[in-house]
Amino acid sequence: THPLNISFRRALVGGKFRMWSDLVALVLNVNLDGNVNLGKHHVFSVKSMYRDIMQEGRLLEHSVLWKLRVPLKIKIFLWYLKKGVTLTKDNLLKRNWKGDGTCCFCSCKETIQHLFFECHVAKFVWGSVRMVFGIQPPSNVTNMLGSWLRSFSVKLRKQLLVGAVALCWAIWLCRNDAIFYRSTPNSYLQVIFRGTFWAKEMVAAL
Repeated sequence: THPLNISFRRALVGGKFRMWSDLVALVLNVNLDGNVNLGKHHVFSVKSMYRDIMQEGRLLEHSVLWKLRVPLKIKIFLWYLKKGVTLTKDNLLKRNWKGDGTCCFCSCKETIQHLFFECHVAKFVWGSVRMVFGIQPPSNVTNMLGSWLRSFSVKLRKQLLVGAVALCWAIWLCRNDAIFYRSTPNSYLQVIFRGTFWAKEMVAAL
């Protein structure tokens, strides 16, 4: 007999059984409230949950990312940023990559947080936004896609999100050029010009 009346074709042994037990402990006492529309037999299923979400318009927060009129590769880039799986050097090292984990722009460890928000290149880019537009820049990816974005009026959110994404994309492209082509930007302005180009292209499509 297995918890939750679930059986497996193959036995769970060792670490897998412990992981399963931990998962069961998390969901065992979860009760569905009256706001959830169950299936026709009053039984919860993934299909019934999906139908409920789509009918009621209770879309997940990240759905706004996929509705942006930007190239698909940039939507995927933004999604990876949100999930924290963009292939910065720290994430590559977790996959047993044997390269140097330092930032290509400085001597710090390259992480998503460092590359896009804390490196001197990123700080100059975001500082320019603050200086020109009087906008306090986001402090991290979660902030950028959450409280920072919600602090603006609904009419401005898409344009501001596109602008922020364009700057992140420009930093990423310059980083890749530095790593794969040994071509570091001669000036911070090159990063800004690149971000401005993408921002204009994407805002024009909104």
